[in-house]
Amino acid sequence: MAAEGIPAAHPGPAEPTVLLEVSQVPELPVPDAGNGARMYAVVTVTVRRPAGPDARRAAEPGRGPGHAVVFLIDHSSSMVNPPARMTAARNAAAAAVQAVPDGTYFAVVAGRDRPDTVYPKQRPGAPRTLAVADDATRQEAQDTLRACHPGGGTAIGSWLGRARELFAGLPGGGAGFVRHALLLTDGRNEPGYESREELTDRIADCTGQFTCDAIGIGDGWDTGELLLITTGLNGTAHAFEETGLLPARLHDLTRRAAARDLTGLRLRLYRSDNAELRSFGQVHPTRRTLRPVEETEYLREFATEPWGDETRSYLLSLTARHTAGAGGAELMLTEVELVRETGAGPPVELPPSQPVVVRWSGDHGLYSRVHPEVGHFLHQEDLVRCFEEGCAALRARDPETARRALGRAWRLAVEVGDGAMREHLEKLVAPGPDGEVQLHPRIRRFDIENARIRTSYTKSPR
Repeated sequence: MAAEGIPAAHPGPAEPTVLLEVSQVPELPVPDAGNGARMYAVVTVTVRRPAGPDARRAAEPGRGPGHAVVFLIDHSSSMVNPPARMTAARNAAAAAVQAVPDGTYFAVVAGRDRPDTVYPKQRPGAPRTLAVADDATRQEAQDTLRACHPGGGTAIGSWLGRARELFAGLPGGGAGFVRHALLLTDGRNEPGYESREELTDRIADCTGQFTCDAIGIGDGWDTGELLLITTGLNGTAHAFEETGLLPARLHDLTRRAAARDLTGLRLRLYRSDNAELRSFGQVHPTRRTLRPVEETEYLREFATEPWGDETRSYLLSLTARHTAGAGGAELMLTEVELVRETGAGPPVELPPSQPVVVRWSGDHGLYSRVHPEVGHFLHQEDLVRCFEEGCAALRARDPETARRALGRAWRLAVEVGDGAMREHLEKLVAPGPDGEVQLHPRIRRFDIENARIRTSYTKSPR
């Protein structure tokens, strides 16, 4: 029986398959006395829906309770310069609203220096509410969007705060719901309305409450702000100079968010006395810092955002300690396990844990090897560092340093097969047949910032 006030759910997809893999080369050289050796491993988690009739149902998720989305659409004064921008943003937002599956809770917020929930209309003094998607409510929301007038300044953190309030108004306070926000802006926070520190604080308040994708249009948005939002709220950042592709992208992002209905998965790392955890972060499909939600001397547990049909990879870095008499024996450094939060949803069979091990060796041919996946993602990290160094040099008007750094980034992009990053770099540099590059005489700000957005995405070696 459906809970009171919640529409009855359509039958859900069959149970997904969850896979866990660890990729590493276990051999390390014996370190000097008192020192440790660095061990890298790639942890890969894959969620797959079954083939057959249930697969079609899984491709149309979000039908029924369990999903909620809030659209945060910039309606500040800058959106009317040029005038066509506001029209394009409304059309794109309308396409996203149209993509909301039946039964999903949703709301539309017009973002200015203060947020305004334009749909569903809120009664003064009453708790924040969301509408339930069907043909009628989707059409009402689109009509309301097109009648909404821009004006005022920009305070993006307050928009995120409004989304948090709306999600808190879901049945049960939002427990058990997949909550997602989609933010569209053409500008940046204005200091008179909201500082970077205030934005950072509001993102912290929203962390763990919902995920957020952020889209910048035109060339007035701030890359740092978009990445601050998407990194803190486990989303993706996108940039569009022209608005022709905007409706399709917002429609796609809305459908993808609705497809993520496996919740509560956590990655748990058990450390042995032979190891010290140095870092652990997501490296595919986007680069993302992970912060432990539970931590003891020997255990760290990391939450993950909801899953659809997808693969994510994580780079693990450890310091391995050598112990006398270890010889060529294989010793466990860390055990990686997938666990699920209590009450996160219907039971799902989880894979067995996987060890990260070390085997001390004096054979240079063994310990000098690098696992292809580890090497690939380490090169991606180098690519990002070189690119950011090049951008900093461009801002400092140091063309020679910029040329060298962007040249290194170009060669790494070629090496890891990142064609999208190569396309972005080609707007900044002209590569020669010898692998060296020359800066273009004129480089547009949008091309630099769009490439910075692109560095949050990675190419998989698989």
